[in-house]
Amino acid sequence: MSSLQLTGFEILEKRGEGGMATVWKARQVSLNRIVAVKILNTRLARDEADVQRFQAEAQAAARLKHPGIVQVYDARAEQGLYYFVMEYVEGYTCGEWLRRKGPLAERDVLLLADCVADALDYAWNKERIVHCDIKPDNIMIDADGTVKVADLGLARSISAMTAEEPSAEVFGTPAYISPEQSRGAADLDVRSDIYALGATMYHLLTGHALFEGYPEEQVMDLQITSSVPDPFDEYPRLSKGVCWLLEKMLAKDPAHRPQNWAGVRADIARVKRRLLPYVKGLPENASTIRRSARRAKVDRRALRVADSFEPSPG
Repeated sequence: MSSLQLTGFEILEKRGEGGMATVWKARQVSLNRIVAVKILNTRLARDEADVQRFQAEAQAAARLKHPGIVQVYDARAEQGLYYFVMEYVEGYTCGEWLRRKGPLAERDVLLLADCVADALDYAWNKERIVHCDIKPDNIMIDADGTVKVADLGLARSISAMTAEEPSAEVFGTPAYISPEQSRGAADLDVRSDIYALGATMYHLLTGHALFEGYPEEQVMDLQITSSVPDPFDEYPRLSKGVCWLLEKMLAKDPAHRPQNWAGVRADIARVKRRLLPYVKGLPENASTIRRSARRAKVDRRALRVADSFEPSPG
């Protein structure tokens, strides 16, 4: 049992810790339900402006109701701690899958990407939210096979960003963030997240993150200055259609990427249906993805998830 105490919660166990927050599994006493409590590091709330922005962004995230987004229930402050109360997801992240099982099949990566694009399209259209930290560890698959995007509570609303000056402190994970986010730009839009999803897909398909092996500070510079290696040259087993999609999403200039999530989903559909007349010889494995009419789910048999795969929290 943890020594951490938060009013109204029984803290059960620590489930994860990162550079921005620590996640605890807890029981919300009033509703007798299991939740995830994500406590932000104190550096994210250094002054009143940061606190107000945190509260506004948490409120925006809590208004998002989508089966593909980990639900934010509440945001609270107590004993100098600022934390989110969130849906607890019994499942695993794509990052865990990579570390334990290796790369995913193209059809599964296309399905995952389409699910993420659908969820983030909803977040953008409803609240003008940019995630800013899309990566394998923030894409979850629950016990039913439903794909869920985590950490929308740490996302940035466009209204907050446009009021800011470029920052010396860059949020996000260097291997996945866009060139403009690496520069500390304040006016990010969905095209930055589109780049991050492309970088995530690259990792899921190849088993290697962009610019893997370099120090984090250098990776951010490489995101700005260096072209992404041609995925087909590096990994010839990948279909040409998927390589075309990666190159488009990973364009250094935001104007050369898909301009919105609808465009990303349309491009994914083209690759799945092999409707790219200028891309010849697409292999059969780039054609068909199963999708539920009501909510997207990963076919757990196709992913060959072992019964021994240890679940992780959202």
